[in-house]
Amino acid sequence: MRNQLIFICVSLCLAACGGGGGDNTKQSDQTASPSPVTPPDTSQLPNSPQARPDVVFDDTLIEDVEDFVTLAHSVQYFYPSQSVQASDWPLFIAESIVELSQTEGGSRTDKGIELLRQIAPYLVTRQDQLPTINQQTQVAAWQQNAPFSQVTYRRNLLEGSYGSLSSQAYLPSNRHISLDYDQQPVYLPLYLPTQTQLTGDTFSQLGRWQLTSDFRQPEICMATVSGMWAMIQHFWPYFQQVDINWTQSLKPLLSACTEPVLTQRNARIYAEFTKLNDNHLSIVLPDPELPPFDYYMPFLFEIVEGKAIITRTEQNNRSDIEIGDEILSIDDEPVQTYLQSRAADSLRNQLHRLNWAARWHLYKTSETPVRYQIKKSDGSEIQQTITPLKRDNPLKFSGMRYVPIGSEVLEHLGDNIYRINVYHVEQQALSSLRAQLQDAKAVVLDMRQYPTSWQGWQGVLSWFIQRDAVNDTLTYVWQGAPNQSDAQVQNITQTIRVAQDALNIPAIALASRESQSQSEHALVFARSGGIKVLGESTSGINGEIFNADFFDLSASMARDNLFTFTGMLANRLNGDPLINAGVEIDIWVPRTIESIRMQRDNQLEAAVDYLNAQLK
Repeated sequence: MRNQLIFICVSLCLAACGGGGGDNTKQSDQTASPSPVTPPDTSQLPNSPQARPDVVFDDTLIEDVEDFVTLAHSVQYFYPSQSVQASDWPLFIAESIVELSQTEGGSRTDKGIELLRQIAPYLVTRQDQLPTINQQTQVAAWQQNAPFSQVTYRRNLLEGSYGSLSSQAYLPSNRHISLDYDQQPVYLPLYLPTQTQLTGDTFSQLGRWQLTSDFRQPEICMATVSGMWAMIQHFWPYFQQVDINWTQSLKPLLSACTEPVLTQRNARIYAEFTKLNDNHLSIVLPDPELPPFDYYMPFLFEIVEGKAIITRTEQNNRSDIEIGDEILSIDDEPVQTYLQSRAADSLRNQLHRLNWAARWHLYKTSETPVRYQIKKSDGSEIQQTITPLKRDNPLKFSGMRYVPIGSEVLEHLGDNIYRINVYHVEQQALSSLRAQLQDAKAVVLDMRQYPTSWQGWQGVLSWFIQRDAVNDTLTYVWQGAPNQSDAQVQNITQTIRVAQDALNIPAIALASRESQSQSEHALVFARSGGIKVLGESTSGINGEIFNADFFDLSASMARDNLFTFTGMLANRLNGDPLINAGVEIDIWVPRTIESIRMQRDNQLEAAVDYLNAQLK
């Protein structure tokens, strides 16, 4: 829910909660002493970078890079040491990719382990090379539900005796894990003695090759997209609900980095992430050579009842295309085919990919004319060729939005029925708003847009819920081992109490396909409190987002982050998946073509009809 869950941290116990459990590899004789372990051979990090060599990324090299980065990211997130925590992993991986390219194919596996051991010496190929641990051994281990600490997420390297740490909640269940690296086992410790013969070096600067952080360089692109892939692989909580084999997406992502045409490279990267169906996803790649969207079409169209319908026109529209017209084809391509081809890399879920592609048709990068086949409301057809307009000033549209937005907080609909635009309500306005509802007989709670105030919408709901609204649909997922093979959940329960000055009158909530994240969270509360929801499928994603950057690329674009995804599990009120499904709708009322043509809010009208029936 964006950054609205900060207050939850106060009530969460993110440290020791007792009763860790585990299997027999976690048990040990408390009186036993660690046996000596001969550490594997390691080398020191170099510190004299040479000029970058020419690199040919053939299929064999990409496969070897795939194996290496898979293991490297497992070490990055689960090898418990200060050197791992402090290392610059994107830079290390980029340099290592170039180093692997200069290594004979048959030696790349050994080279990969050699490189990783400079930071993580006890990444070993024989289990007997792992340090021996007993209950009193002072060890380090990760407690983490995200790639690093951020807002409500926590990633902490804890230290203490093995006996004390292993009994805490949300820490690894096992002492080590076996991973496959190029068809051979590699052992990665999940608990590591803090007093070992080898502590590992911290990688903080280039030591082998002189590289730039230009995203157009394949190794920088590969380190970035593999880093994005790994964050999803190890921490994204929706793999039980989304049918995808994410491990198979890594090689296409790496291969995309060798694509010389930037638009095609980006499309290939976006297409892989689109498979996640995470509507919080945002990836902004640093491509200065790509032209900006400085042009626009003088109208907007949306998918209404499965058809591409003009919903709004801009003041500079000089064509014969009007609100309510249907687009049949674009540049002689059937409109559905046109949209499907652009939806595949939209980063949107299956529910709303076509909607997104239709809306983004507004923006163009050039004045290239676009041909349209249009069906008018009377059934006649026309052809129009439109030249995109230069976007010099703010766009001004006429016509009702597909998802209408009220201009005021409170609107009187007649007969003492009111509409509260919940998304406008601020906490400081609650008292005044409550006073204006003294004569209300029924209320429409418009929750179709994203709210501006966390406390505002909760205060409004407390007046109309029929019972205390309990929301236990959010869950943190803590990771104790790579590939989410040791996941532990922490459920979050939130409650909105019925207000002391509650209004015992009928109420109904409106939902739209633009109701997303915190909007959907609010709708879950409404349903839990006994308020029915009218509208259509909501966005289908909720939970605190996670933001990440690589190589400080975001700063060069004057942005806050390069990569965003959902790090928290959120379900429907009944426990079913919310992702790619949305909040349950009690009364199904989508917008209609007729309502677009008549410029009427048919969802609001249906809500008023429902309330009138309740009053009778």
